[in-house]
Amino acid sequence: MERKYSTSELRAAIISTIVFFDLFNYPLTRWEIWQNLPLKIDLLILEAALDNFLEQEKVLETCDGFYFLTGRQELVSIRQQRYNYANYKIKIARRASYFFRLLPFVKLVAVSNLIGHHNLRDESDIDVFVVSSPRRLWLTRLFCTGLMKLANMRPNQKGKRNKICLSFYASVDGLAMENLRFAPHDPYFDHWFLGLYPIYEKDNLLAYLRFKNSWLKEAFPNSLLLKDIFPENYFHRSWGEWIFFGWGDCLNWCAKKIQMLIMPARMRELAATESGVLISDTILRFYLNDRRAEFYKNYNDCLSKFDIYE
Repeated sequence: MERKYSTSELRAAIISTIVFFDLFNYPLTRWEIWQNLPLKIDLLILEAALDNFLEQEKVLETCDGFYFLTGRQELVSIRQQRYNYANYKIKIARRASYFFRLLPFVKLVAVSNLIGHHNLRDESDIDVFVVSSPRRLWLTRLFCTGLMKLANMRPNQKGKRNKICLSFYASVDGLAMENLRFAPHDPYFDHWFLGLYPIYEKDNLLAYLRFKNSWLKEAFPNSLLLKDIFPENYFHRSWGEWIFFGWGDCLNWCAKKIQMLIMPARMRELAATESGVLISDTILRFYLNDRRAEFYKNYNDCLSKFDIYE
């Protein structure tokens, strides 16, 4: 049985959802607000609450089916423009994935940092998240990153527009990522996770990834992306992996040694601190400028204008 929420609880949930996406210049439809709302409610209740806020509080406005904070109508045209940019960039990432899938250890390739569906700027690079088979993480990174380097598709000093940024890898045995969230609340990481856009996957792996992170259901109780249930021992190796199985561990060990040898010392130093850099045998993350704390502060500063406090 669904809980009944007070008007103040509904107000805080709706405004906090719209405020978060406002940080990234992204207006939402009613359906999107419902999917991202932190409260488990019926869509019709949400629609009635939205109509009430539009009439009485004047803190929200709507145009062409999108909702946004009062005075932010320009976000509608920004969203429509960025949709075209994102479509083009996703096509580039999909072409790159054709090469990644040649390696049998690649299980998932997804465009990331989509805070809002198809929300990428024209000048941005293309962040890609890759999942590998167990004990093949370093080998997968060496292959994928090296291939993009040879193709001159990695961001560099000359520019990053439409380049493939491979800064986050995980193996199937490292998919439970709750420990990567900032405590007590990490809205950016939550939305990053839910917004992963698959361009290549095997065995319905993105749904399995979300299943392994049950905290997503608490963050997004209405999301239709979180309905799959998987058995405990879901993962199975493909025939291509079995061909490499006998000496795959040795290749992965060699790939790790090579990459650690050429890795900048600064990167290894950051991995030992509370930063966006994480180096292990199950997760490789190289975010030199992890802005989550900045986003969270801006988010709370904006919420305080509406007398809402996390």
